[in-house]
Amino acid sequence: MPFPLVRAARALLFAALAAASLFVVVEAGEVAESRVAESLAGDARQRAEIYAQSLEGAIERFGFLPAAAALDLRVRQLLSAPDDPAQVATVNAYLQRLSREAGAGVVYLLIPSGLTIAASNWNTAQTYVGQDFSYRPYFTEALAGRTGRFYAVGTLTGIPGYFISAPVVIDGAVRGVVATKVDLDPMEAVWREGTDRVLVADANGVVFLASDPALKLRATKPVATTARQEMERTRQYGRADYPQIDPGRTETVGGAPLVSGSEVAPQTRVLFEEKPLPAYGWTLLLFADAAPVAIAGRSARLGAALGLIVLGLIGLYGRQHRRRVRENRAAQRELEAKVAARTADLSTANLKLAGEIEERARAEGDLRETQGELIQAAKMATLGQMAAGITHELNQPLAALRGLAENAGAFLRQGREEEAAANLTRIVSLVDRLGKITGQLRSFSRRSGTERVAVDVAAAIAESLAILSPRIRASGARVTTDLDPAAQWVVFEPIRLSQVLVNLVGNALDAVKGRPGAQVVIRAWAGEGQVVLSVEDNGPGLEGAALARIFDPFFTTKPAGEGLGLGLPISLAIAREFGATLQPRPMPGGGLAFDLALEAAAGPERMRHVS
Repeated sequence: MPFPLVRAARALLFAALAAASLFVVVEAGEVAESRVAESLAGDARQRAEIYAQSLEGAIERFGFLPAAAALDLRVRQLLSAPDDPAQVATVNAYLQRLSREAGAGVVYLLIPSGLTIAASNWNTAQTYVGQDFSYRPYFTEALAGRTGRFYAVGTLTGIPGYFISAPVVIDGAVRGVVATKVDLDPMEAVWREGTDRVLVADANGVVFLASDPALKLRATKPVATTARQEMERTRQYGRADYPQIDPGRTETVGGAPLVSGSEVAPQTRVLFEEKPLPAYGWTLLLFADAAPVAIAGRSARLGAALGLIVLGLIGLYGRQHRRRVRENRAAQRELEAKVAARTADLSTANLKLAGEIEERARAEGDLRETQGELIQAAKMATLGQMAAGITHELNQPLAALRGLAENAGAFLRQGREEEAAANLTRIVSLVDRLGKITGQLRSFSRRSGTERVAVDVAAAIAESLAILSPRIRASGARVTTDLDPAAQWVVFEPIRLSQVLVNLVGNALDAVKGRPGAQVVIRAWAGEGQVVLSVEDNGPGLEGAALARIFDPFFTTKPAGEGLGLGLPISLAIAREFGATLQPRPMPGGGLAFDLALEAAAGPERMRHVS
């Protein structure tokens, strides 16, 4: 073959090899990205389901409340005489107690004209009493004899919420409407603590719940003129303009939609998942971080490129070896020495490349393991919310049962023995006892403020131990206190301080559980302008790296499924918010103590004088 043809054939061969190599590198990256994107999509679907279930649970645990109040004898008597001041005062007190014991928002009673005649917030500056809500859909639905449901921004308070209503039917006719407002702000606060971006839009595409407050009352699609007019008529959101959210660019990788340049996440590429909520006519939109897709693609392309380089080096070596043998057989010894040296270099390079590939494989394994842990943490956090709601779900039916029991007592006093049994009085007594059991948990779980007040140290410790009493009995530990009389008052917030103490004592109980002679000691002593609260245990203790990471979020030494590693970081954040410090201290001979140093207070009277 002529020499020019040989050169042309070689050039063509090299071009084909280069094209094939480029195809392999690109294809390896796409395959890796598709697999990771498919896995992330499955994870996103699970989390979207969890978010949807937690939202539905937050709403439906109050769904029965209006219907239960509509059966109350006092409510029905007031509707028969709505202008009776004594009846109004009685129903106001009843609705106030019902709202407080159930842990719900405002509960209020309306007459058929839409005017509110009694409410649980009757004695506040933003009372609903005297307000006309006839324009609200939940009122018109209940007036028609159906259960009403509607999400809107309060026209009086400006605070959004989900409204649930029920008709009060007397002698076959609707004589009034009982409604309650459910606050969903705590749900949004939980969403903001996570890494996912979560939106909930109504049937018109208007976003009314969002982990990012800047996206609330924005639209995911153009809002129709009729829908805009209806929202203005019902004063649903209190505005006439709903700017549309820039959706960005969408591409499909491994069957999963990935969004870039969206206003929801302008700086990153995210994975999009949509979860319909047909019971409410809503749609939950989840945007999860898709960074692992790009990482997997880069790693796969780099690995493929390194593999091809190794093959290329081996091919080049063989070609050079054959050429040297043909050109100079006389220099075989020198050539063999060069080949040996080159082989050693290539072996070293192979080992290095193999080590890098193994390291990348290990990194990918760690990434998958971390993703699994995050999914499990999200599930456990949701289960924790559901568990915290059990106390509300217990007290709400009990509150309704108490009202029915009191009605039965009224029937008995009227001599209507066929309508009530003598043992209903025992039901009232049982409800009172159960209410005392759950009262402490309900007080502990209600939303607290950040006002700095004088807090009684002994009372806060007693309340925390009462909340933990079931765990104390289950652990078998001996819990004692050693309180300095001079360390009586601190500057804090009562519920926040109780939350920190419950976390610290709960961790101590977990540390000594099952150990012989298990003991937890709570001490308080006064220093210069401060009071130190110490929780000590005689458990195994911590040291070294574990002690250094004790305040890291999600770091825990407990077995899988028994803790998220968030109690101590949250306690530290609360302490810093009130200017306090929280430090671990290893105990001599084993065990661990936590010292909470707080600002001392002269007492409640002194605090009010200073403020």
